[in-house]
Amino acid sequence: MVSLDRRQSVSSNGSNDRNVDSDYASTARPRARSQMDVIDGRTGTLRDHSRGRQAIFNDRIHAGRQLANNLQEYVGDSSVVVLSISRGGAVVGSVIAAALGPRIQHLYYIVRSIPCPNLPRLSLGSVAGDGSVRIDNAVAECIGANANSPWLLQSINAIDEQLNCEQRQFHLPAPTVEMLQGRTLLVVDDGIEAGDTMREAIMHLKHCYGANKIIVAVPVCLADLRKQLLRHVESVVDIVSPIFVGSIARWYARGVAASHAEQIVLNRLFANTGGSEFDLE
Repeated sequence: MVSLDRRQSVSSNGSNDRNVDSDYASTARPRARSQMDVIDGRTGTLRDHSRGRQAIFNDRIHAGRQLANNLQEYVGDSSVVVLSISRGGAVVGSVIAAALGPRIQHLYYIVRSIPCPNLPRLSLGSVAGDGSVRIDNAVAECIGANANSPWLLQSINAIDEQLNCEQRQFHLPAPTVEMLQGRTLLVVDDGIEAGDTMREAIMHLKHCYGANKIIVAVPVCLADLRKQLLRHVESVVDIVSPIFVGSIARWYARGVAASHAEQIVLNRLFANTGGSEFDLE
């Protein structure tokens, strides 16, 4: 793996003359248990393994409260940092951080993958909102690229510009190595659908920050993805783990539209320069 930072300067000829700008009213709907239901042995939460059923959350604030109930072991633990990786995740994360106590820091940690040319589903690495860059050398070698390839630098710069703009809108600081090293990281989102964003965040945290204790905390996580994530993190804490997720928005009563309570939280967390309401897509 190769790690870069927007403060570093590299060029294709080896000189240092080019900057790399890289950076759910109700609880789960009550229902009778069936043979399709499994109770999580560690958290005691109900798992829905039937394709036709789904839990409905009013909004992400209520989802966050339910999730926080499964994270009580971290109450008051100042070594814990809550990292939200999306706007919907920021709402869930803010509720979790508040429930765990005033000593818990909440940060907005956004990561985007670097797509390979002509193979957009294949990730060449990732860029984070703090400017750090991770390059997968094995993938890069397969496509004949390296950290100094002009098209790669251009792609990194474009992603970084988008991330830097969004990161600046968040009222709390971007995470730094000093903030995260040696800490217990609760990586939070409002649900995991395909898992690409969460996987990129985990890989980036491990490679660029040396993170060794990561807990994924999400209201909804696809069952198969849960098993995959457990290979790379300490634990996955969720409310429901279905065999089919579909769009994460369908698990929330208002979908991607923010409820009034969510809008208040979003306006507190982000600078809404456009004057319009946020959505949570």
